[in-house]
Amino acid sequence: MEFHVEDHPDPRDIDVLEAQIRREASAAMGLGGEVDLAIFVREAGKVVAGISGWTWGDCCELQSLWVEPSLRGRGLATRLLAAAEAEAAARGCSQTVHFTYAFQARALYERNGYQLVGCVEDFPSGTDVLWYRKRLNPPKSRPVGNGTGPRSPAKTPPP
Repeated sequence: MEFHVEDHPDPRDIDVLEAQIRREASAAMGLGGEVDLAIFVREAGKVVAGISGWTWGDCCELQSLWVEPSLRGRGLATRLLAAAEAEAAARGCSQTVHFTYAFQARALYERNGYQLVGCVEDFPSGTDVLWYRKRLNPPKSRPVGNGTGPRSPAKTPPP
């Protein structure tokens, strides 16, 4: 058996690891599988902003939020967060979490009702990694727990 350090691993190999972890976690918890969640803003077919993550059981993790620099300061990130939260709630999620860095979007999350629940200082050196959580109110008409079900297009609130 050999160990191989790879700076540029094949994405399919990473998918094997993630799929196995998801399979074992789903079996252990009995919550069904993860369901990807992504919302994009496109101009002329090009992605200019978006948010992505996943839902599992009654939880949502938002992993990536990005807005083209020329479009920042217009409330687009706030609207993307709201759309992702609405979709997560529609899937039965009662909370969402997001990791970010102190130099990035701390004010954005705090302005939008996220509470800081964890911090690792100097990760990497010169900044801190932050873990935020926001409690959601899932609709009463759908059972909480499986994170799947009928999907509707995400709706963004007016600016």
